[in-house]
Amino acid sequence: MLNRRIISQFDYLLFGGALLLSVLSLLAISSATSHGGQAGLLERQATRIVLGILICLVAMLIDYRVLIDYAFVLYGIGVLLLVAVLIFGNEINGSRSWIRVGGFGFQPSEVFKIVLVLALASYLAELNEKYLSRRHIVILASLTLVPVILVTMQGDLGSALTFFPILFGPMLVSGLRLRFLVVVLILVICIAPIAWLTLKDHQKQRILVTFNPELDPQGVGYQTRQSLIAIGSGGLSGKGFGDGLQSQLGFVPEIQTDFIFALLAEELGFLGGALVLILYLAGLLRLLQIGGMARDRAGILIVTGIASLICFHVVVNTGMTLGLMPAIGIPLPLLSYGGTSTLCTFLALGLVLSVYSRRFMYSKV
Repeated sequence: MLNRRIISQFDYLLFGGALLLSVLSLLAISSATSHGGQAGLLERQATRIVLGILICLVAMLIDYRVLIDYAFVLYGIGVLLLVAVLIFGNEINGSRSWIRVGGFGFQPSEVFKIVLVLALASYLAELNEKYLSRRHIVILASLTLVPVILVTMQGDLGSALTFFPILFGPMLVSGLRLRFLVVVLILVICIAPIAWLTLKDHQKQRILVTFNPELDPQGVGYQTRQSLIAIGSGGLSGKGFGDGLQSQLGFVPEIQTDFIFALLAEELGFLGGALVLILYLAGLLRLLQIGGMARDRAGILIVTGIASLICFHVVVNTGMTLGLMPAIGIPLPLLSYGGTSTLCTFLALGLVLSVYSRRFMYSKV
């Protein structure tokens, strides 16, 4: 009876948008592999999307308040997995961020993003103060810095950065004073020179190339240059699926992953690229609506954390393809080829649907 009531409150707008992006992903991957690309990518991504949809629906049926109660247990398990990656993980593209169990490999850092959303929501939901105190901020920052440090040690700086929006989104809605943001900005400016010295040479090069691609046109800057060429050559309406020169001839390396937006912009043109961005904008606005309809603080904080994470991914990924941000390996949610990323995005949306479907079941806080 309860499940029937929950299903009756299903949000078709959010779910439909996710399905549309997934269909675009399959079309783009099909195009990227149609001229002798890596065999089997389309079939694997289709399987992941189907599995992701099932995970999304199962997550919707689970009461998010139960997950909130066990958030710190999940947090502890997540930390152990991140440590295990450092010891037993497989190194791919210079990053030891994958762990393999049997024939299945996954990135614990992707799963931990959802765990951190739950942990921060669990902590903040118990607070009644109008503004966060310094003690609360220190605790929240510590919870976030643990995965940031462990993921950075794995050599995956891009994934490490994605934990910060998960922290700041819920903090802002929980009562973050403006003066704290000013202090953070000053600290970032002061720490930046020291942080620069800790970066590896290839990481420094990626940042420098963002401002001047000519520094390494055939190396680090090559992918960004070719991405810009692909996007520019698409014009208004694009060259059509399977007819993009840059995409089909392999001028943009690994275009089915981090630079899939360049493929869509070349083959569907400005109109197609704009459609993709409109879909993401509509999805983010819907997330904000759902957050506003949540009936308790935990629900609001979960939706806020997930919205912040997805927004960061979209902004940084499209910024990478346009040469506005360093190419740091952040995928485009539901569009980029990838197993753990796709499954975790559907899991995150499932949690949002869990909040939405129970908006009438708890008293408003």
